[in-house]
Amino acid sequence: MAKNTIAMEVNLRKNENQQNAGYGKYYLEVARKPTLSLKGFAQHMVDHGSIYSRDVIEGVLKKITQCLPELIAQGIPVQLEPLGTFSPSVKNKKEGLTLTQLKTGAWDINTQVEGVHFNFLPYSVADENLTSRKFKEEWCTLQLTDVVKSRKETINGKVKRFVEKTPWETWIHDQGGSSSAPSNTGGTGTNTGGNTGGNNGGGGGDEGEPDEN
Repeated sequence: MAKNTIAMEVNLRKNENQQNAGYGKYYLEVARKPTLSLKGFAQHMVDHGSIYSRDVIEGVLKKITQCLPELIAQGIPVQLEPLGTFSPSVKNKKEGLTLTQLKTGAWDINTQVEGVHFNFLPYSVADENLTSRKFKEEWCTLQLTDVVKSRKETINGKVKRFVEKTPWETWIHDQGGSSSAPSNTGGTGTNTGGNTGGNNGGGGGDEGEPDEN
């Protein structure tokens, strides 16, 4: 599988959480972009040479969005080759159940189960592997774009969180470093590495744009 020629834009963010082991270090995150609607996704498929019209594709996708949750709600995993498998799991109350509660019936299943997760496990067979490392290697061209930082501001009595962006070249020059982004050792584009471990904040938006993450 050839990598996408259109790069996945990646931002850099400093960990400002003093209680975290990574405090003061910088981590990579995917730059936030507008979400593509079902109609937009259907049009994307048409633009990629589908023999079906957009309304036909859109109709099939809508049916999937109806039937998939229905099957998951019945506890039935659904495998969509070669993407992966959708399956359910339950979220228990943190304290769990004691044997005494189980013996006496002093519990309720709908109270004990706080939620039902809609899980997705990527396909991982040799020729159709979408797990994180393989997906990065075979599909993604990464490009470092901005350094982002969140700030809070009170507007009309409400605290809002904003994201400020600084282009990578400008930021690294201001730090006294090289203005060139790290080179990619495997393909086109600028590869700044894979997952650095956990979520380290929301994606980047335009300067002054509210950060909804």
